[in-house]
Amino acid sequence: MNPTPIRSPLAQAAITRAVQLVEDDGPLEDGQAMRQSFAAQADGAGRVHERAALLGQRLGLGREWARWRHLGGGVVLVLALVVVFAAWGLARVVLGDAREINVVAAFVSLLGLHGLTLLLWLASLLVPLPTAGGALGRWALQLTARLPLDRGPHAVQLARATSDVLGRARLAPWAFGGVSHGIWTLSFVLLLVALALGFSLRAYRLTWETTILTPEFFVQFVRATGWLPQRLGFAVPDAATLLQPALAGADAQRAWAWWLLGCVAVYGLAVRVLCGLWCWAMWRRGQGRLRLDLADPYVRRLLARFEAMEPAQIIDVEHAADAPVRALVRAAPETAERWLLGFELPPETEWPPLQGPWHTQRIEGTQQERAAVLQALAAAPPHKLLIACHAPSSPDRGTERFVREACGLAGACGLLLLGARQEADAARWRDWLQRGTLAKVQLHTEAQAAQAWLEAA
Repeated sequence: MNPTPIRSPLAQAAITRAVQLVEDDGPLEDGQAMRQSFAAQADGAGRVHERAALLGQRLGLGREWARWRHLGGGVVLVLALVVVFAAWGLARVVLGDAREINVVAAFVSLLGLHGLTLLLWLASLLVPLPTAGGALGRWALQLTARLPLDRGPHAVQLARATSDVLGRARLAPWAFGGVSHGIWTLSFVLLLVALALGFSLRAYRLTWETTILTPEFFVQFVRATGWLPQRLGFAVPDAATLLQPALAGADAQRAWAWWLLGCVAVYGLAVRVLCGLWCWAMWRRGQGRLRLDLADPYVRRLLARFEAMEPAQIIDVEHAADAPVRALVRAAPETAERWLLGFELPPETEWPPLQGPWHTQRIEGTQQERAAVLQALAAAPPHKLLIACHAPSSPDRGTERFVREACGLAGACGLLLLGARQEADAARWRDWLQRGTLAKVQLHTEAQAAQAWLEAA
């Protein structure tokens, strides 16, 4: 099983988080994925991502991400068309059949919603909230995830994971905002085309009117809004035209039209383009924050399991043992899916305690024997490993390290207590398992129950 070749930082982080969300409902069978990721990557974060990629392929997350890449552009285009149709409707209102346009009302109609959404996005940068900023971008993600076209069973979890990852990395306003600014940019381009065509092919009379406001208000409003467009070459009506719009000639009407086009181009299109470039730059700069959170309890558990798979280092090797290490352990068949391993059992203990089609091995517990067993397990990881220990003995840190490392190399692990004389023996081992990192190891005090567990699929 090979992982889907999706290696962008966002894809890695989102798929890893999605696997975590799936495992919140119960751990996945990951023996093979653990072994493959352990062998494929050298560092802990890389192994966690590799494991998620392998499990994600099995869950269809990699295929779902690829589906998003194919459908995402279409969804963004559809949302852009929705905004464009809304803008076109506003343009039709502005350039209606009446041939008379209230320029201030047109200014508010064309730029009002844009200004409101822009202010909300800017506010999300100052007061970050889980769902703040870039509403159109969030809608694009949710629509892409929920489209029924070849949708996978975990599409919703992947969408939630993507939002979680972007929020944790403080990239949500930039990612979703960038998509929103792109949609608005496209809508303003088409809106300007519609306005330019309307003003070019039809004659309009542009004016202003009010009931409670003074003429001086409109003079100051047009001058203030026209200051920047005028610096960029757009015409602005003069004071006489502003104070007496009804007497304005053709040149004054052209100045009104250029003022309106300039305001839409500068305060609409140019602002969205600049914000989009800002989002792109901040996204590129902040992608490093998508790295794995090594303090997350879920990640720490995985790192502990990978650490347990590291081969044991032999310290103070007995020089009398000149034979090769592999000779200390009887070779297991390549097809052995189950192991029964005796660990530090007294010489008088009957061996093996269970009879069956599995590989049996007994070691005294020397450093060389432990290293040889771990090497054999790593070479051919079994589906199940049952370790038989002496119940009256007290487990120590050396026993815990060996059991942890051996169990990390098997799909499932159990512990069989032999020679228990009283219930306190089993209770001591049970408490030891629960206190350490071996809580998932199956503890057996009866040989019959252990055999049934070992034989089960």
